[in-house]
Amino acid sequence: MNDQTLLLRQVHPNFLPEGELSSQAFYPFPKDHGRLSVYDGDQVSAEASCHHYTVDLGYSSAGVWGVNCEEVASTGLTSQLDPLPESPAHACIDFGLRVEKEYRKLAKKLREFAAARGCLHKP
Repeated sequence: MNDQTLLLRQVHPNFLPEGELSSQAFYPFPKDHGRLSVYDGDQVSAEASCHHYTVDLGYSSAGVWGVNCEEVASTGLTSQLDPLPESPAHACIDFGLRVEKEYRKLAKKLREFAAARGCLHKP
């Protein structure tokens, strides 16, 4: 991955209220231990990542949005490859050990980058 690598995020329909991308789409849940799951855009396209997520893994996605590694770094977060057996193109954005208020602020920044880029693929 390099600075311009797109990190592709699948957005659950609940995080697209009234067609508006919510910062919740970029907020790691407690089960994520501060690591937000994304796809490495150098390895897989937005369309292929959505197919993998919805068809192969059976999850719901309203679409794919993305931020690049440079944008992630500008917020003070890090991104890295994190291949999984069921998802070799898996990567993550690491929020580290921060309080919830900081998570929310960082998720809003990531949402702004992604919203400015627009939806990269809709199923």
